[in-house]
Amino acid sequence: MKQFLIILVFSIAVCLPSMAGADAVSYTGRTAGRTNDGNIETGDDRVLETGEELLYKVYYGFIKLGEVKFKITGVATENKKEIYSATASIKSFESIPMVNINYIFESVMQHRNNEVFSVKFTSTEFKEKTITNIYYTFDYEDGYLRSKKETDGIVIDERNIKMEYTKMFQDGLSLFYNARLQSYYARNAKDKLRYNVPVFINEKESSVKYSFSPKPEAVSTDLVDYDMSGIKVAGAADFVGVFGLTGEFLGWFSDDDARVPLKAKFNVTIGSITLELSSYKKKNWKPPVRK
Repeated sequence: MKQFLIILVFSIAVCLPSMAGADAVSYTGRTAGRTNDGNIETGDDRVLETGEELLYKVYYGFIKLGEVKFKITGVATENKKEIYSATASIKSFESIPMVNINYIFESVMQHRNNEVFSVKFTSTEFKEKTITNIYYTFDYEDGYLRSKKETDGIVIDERNIKMEYTKMFQDGLSLFYNARLQSYYARNAKDKLRYNVPVFINEKESSVKYSFSPKPEAVSTDLVDYDMSGIKVAGAADFVGVFGLTGEFLGWFSDDDARVPLKAKFNVTIGSITLELSSYKKKNWKPPVRK
């Protein structure tokens, strides 16, 4: 179930370009722009906007299965490091038979050189009679991932997992924001940019491969009554989730400085699941019009 949910999160956006392998491209340096009120902001400021809320509906065909909500909850400076916190909640609708999903993800991310990477990650699953928590702490200095799993406050598994010193990892939530930053700083590329992303899932290292398309495309949803302009990302995860998820996905970011994920699709054995942005809270932003 957890793999399914992480792919849900990942499907609407996709560690670090500098750690991504031979085909990866890293972009440094901030590009400034102006908001509607005249203030100067960078691509990082627009993507990592404290208070941003994005709500998505999950569809199987015309059937609404549930909702996914993302929020950037805060930013602080710790030991001269810029640290962001974010949450994602995933809930299935009560009217859907035999489906009961209620999760909250929390991520603490370090922002550095136009990128973010995971520092801490918490997954909380709510069931009828139990609450299960999984905690990841990425100790990059010692080279270990500290993992703990507990149910109703009782620790049922705890371990230290050796990490490669040369990698900075993503969790299922931090990569949502990192991919938006990657897309922004890759915007002037003439060809597709390919990335190989290291992630930790189920107490082991895995990866996700994806690429950005250099040309904007028309994106249509119920959010607005016009075609939006989006940048496509396509890829696949190197693990297979439950319900027959193959890990393959398509997504579209808004073709502007905010790089808001607009829509995503991923494959299951019975067909295709779609996620669409249904509402948002973001300063001085509306979906860009496809020209």
